Amino acid sequence: MSHDPSAQVVALGDALLDLTRGTLIRGGRFVPLRSKSFRVLCELARKSGRVVTKEELFDAVWPGITVTEDSLTQAVRDIRRSLGDDGQRLLRTVARRGFILCPDSPADPAPPPYAPPTEPRPRIAVLPLIDRTGDPHWAPLVEGLAEEVTNGLARFRNLTVVARHSAFAAAREGWPLAEIGRRLHARYVVDGTARLSDGHVRLTLALNDPASGEVLWGDSFDAGETGWRGLRDLAPQRIVARLFTSVEEAGYRSSLRQGTHDLTAFEHLAHGKALFRRFEPGVNERALRHFAAAIAADPSLGVAQSYHALADLALHDYALAPLAVKQRAKDRAMQGVEISPDESRCRSILGYCHAQLAEFDAAEREASRAMELNPCDADAVFGLAIVLVWRGDSETALAWIDRAKDMNPLWPAYYDTLHSEALLFAGRYEDAARAFRRLPHLSAAQEMRLAATLALAGDLDPARHHAARARAAKPDWDFVGKAREALANRAGRDLDHLVRGIELALALVDDP
Repeated sequence: MSHDPSAQVVALGDALLDLTRGTLIRGGRFVPLRSKSFRVLCELARKSGRVVTKEELFDAVWPGITVTEDSLTQAVRDIRRSLGDDGQRLLRTVARRGFILCPDSPADPAPPPYAPPTEPRPRIAVLPLIDRTGDPHWAPLVEGLAEEVTNGLARFRNLTVVARHSAFAAAREGWPLAEIGRRLHARYVVDGTARLSDGHVRLTLALNDPASGEVLWGDSFDAGETGWRGLRDLAPQRIVARLFTSVEEAGYRSSLRQGTHDLTAFEHLAHGKALFRRFEPGVNERALRHFAAAIAADPSLGVAQSYHALADLALHDYALAPLAVKQRAKDRAMQGVEISPDESRCRSILGYCHAQLAEFDAAEREASRAMELNPCDADAVFGLAIVLVWRGDSETALAWIDRAKDMNPLWPAYYDTLHSEALLFAGRYEDAARAFRRLPHLSAAQEMRLAATLALAGDLDPARHHAARARAAKPDWDFVGKAREALANRAGRDLDHLVRGIELALALVDDP
């Protein structure tokens, strides 16, 4: 049957290629396909039913670049694998000439039936807030907030954010959330209201799963009396960070309901990050496997490369990792940046890897770049704090840690790990001890650092208790030597400070 080359949705067996939306759907799932391979498929689809020469494909997909035929051969192989076209029924090779794409009958241009999408990067739509302030002055400001949230979420490169125009147009139609989700192909929809209470603007927002009708997250925010400035600052600092964290948590919960082989790249990434934040024995190995699976599912997901590097360091106890492991982690983190140069977490993790190698200028440059790329990312703010602590500037770092915690009120345990160290090095021993005690699990090294903190504070009985626990956990360890090894690349006097505390705590055990 002939095919209309002008059709925007092309049927290829059990797959649908939508040239307008730039998607390939097969079996109700979005199929990940590398950029060049997808462009080859689109070029063939636009000229379907006739032979497209190799020269035409090279000119269209690799203009002005000299590449070998291997690049085209690999793209064709990717396309056939994605379409399940082992028999070359859909994409045929014409010897010594080129290729011909033979679609089925024209597909209905209407979008496919709505179901929870399973694309590698979940789509989220931010609807305009319902203005219940009763004051026309606030109407454009409330509408502007939704746009700020949309722009803030778009900075997270492993999310696909529906354009503001489409989201606002869908809201104006008055459709229920399920219909909005179907029309926009959105896995998540954000809605909310704005009210005035005692002169303050009070915002209530919710993250919804339109397919199930479930509210995944909801919270209220008080913008105070500062008008647009308060709303503008509130969006990047609090709302966006909370929304993104909630999307990741939803991805993790979704991954628990599926077999490992059914997970998307985003779900593997979310699952790996959730494991990575637990600070429990054996979780880093499992997290590393999920990051590797995310890379295999979507090689263009640079942030998965970055977290793989971080998990590799974690498996080797971070600062105690051999030099070869630190270099390997930096190389992989650099690969993440090469893939996703505008992803803040890729920059932040590369900065951390530089710091592990005492490359502090490069570390601070990458950490600062991460914050420029996404000031809504609490982990990027925290990444700068890490570099500052390692440079010996704990006082400045503490302000950034407080800011990261304010942006991410459900912060992971590793925030407290750095916070406790920065407080210790800044001489705020009581606050440092409280931060250490918030950690869900204390390693032997952390037990000894808590003991050192308490000893420096003059709190001798608890210091003796924790030093004894650390020694019981690692009876063969030279804790002073381990501290010197762990902080060998740190700047400033932090190492001397910590060693003095450890020696005081050990003396309490040796001479009770």
